[in-house]
Amino acid sequence: MSGQSLTVIVSSYNQPNALRLALAGFAAQNDPDFELIVADDGSDDDIHGQVEGFAASARFPVAFITQPHDGFRKARILNRAIVAAHGDQLLFADGDCVPFRNLVAAHRGGFREGAFATAGCLYLDLEQSQSLTPGAVAAGAHEAFLTFGPKAKLYWTHLQNGFYRVLGRKQKPKMKGANFSADRRCLLEVDGFDEAYNGMASVDSDLRNRLRNLGCTGLSLWRKAVTCHLDHALDPRRLTAGAGRRRRDPDLYYGSYQRVKAVKGITFLRHGD
Repeated sequence: MSGQSLTVIVSSYNQPNALRLALAGFAAQNDPDFELIVADDGSDDDIHGQVEGFAASARFPVAFITQPHDGFRKARILNRAIVAAHGDQLLFADGDCVPFRNLVAAHRGGFREGAFATAGCLYLDLEQSQSLTPGAVAAGAHEAFLTFGPKAKLYWTHLQNGFYRVLGRKQKPKMKGANFSADRRCLLEVDGFDEAYNGMASVDSDLRNRLRNLGCTGLSLWRKAVTCHLDHALDPRRLTAGAGRRRRDPDLYYGSYQRVKAVKGITFLRHGD
C-alpha cells in the first residue's frame, strides 16, 4: 500500500448517468491504491448491475451496499459504508460528482491522524455535463472547466478556511459532503453521520462540528482536491423523486456545537434500530 489504506465511499440515488461518469473518474485516478464502496439509498434504477459491470474491469476492489428507499436516508447508508470500509482514511464523494484524476492522491497526501480534510466542487451547467462521456472523463476533459474564475473562488475559500482556523471558529473549514475525507477512527468516535436529521440539511456540517469538538484538526484541500458537480437534470428521475433543497433543524444543528456523539448514529445502526 502507498501510505495509509484508503476507502472511497460514493453515495448514490437514482442517478445512473451521473454515476457512470463519476465511476469513470475514479477509474482514471493516478493513485489507484484504494477500495471503492457505492452506497446507494434504494435507487429504482439497476445501480447494482451498473456497479457490478464497473467492478469487472476496475483496478481496485469495488463493493455495493444498499437499503430500501424510505425518504432521504443518505446519513444511514453512509454510516453502513463506514462500518463496511477497510481503509484508515475514508474519502466521501457524491455519485453526481466527477473527480479530478488527482483526487485520491491529494486526499492521501493531505492525510493526518486525528484529522479530516474538506475540499470543493466545481459546478457544471447542463450543457457542460452533457458534453462528458466516460472516455472524455478518463482523458481529463472535465478538468478543463476549471478556468480562472472558478479556480480563484476555490483558492479564496481555502484562504478563508486557514484564516478562520487560526481564529478558532468551529464552523470551519467549509464542509462539502461531496468531497471530504477523514480518519476512520475519528468518524467512529463521533458515531458517524447523524440520522436524526432524517433528510434535512446540514448533516455534513453537523459532522464537521462534532469532529472539531472531538479535537480533530480540520484541514483545507480546496485548491488541491476538486470534483465537478454535474447538473441534476442529467438524471431527471432523481429530480422528480424530490431531491430539492432541504431545510435545517436549528435546534439539532446548533446543538452540534457542543456534542461529540451523533444523536442517532452508528451505534443505533449496529443495534438494529
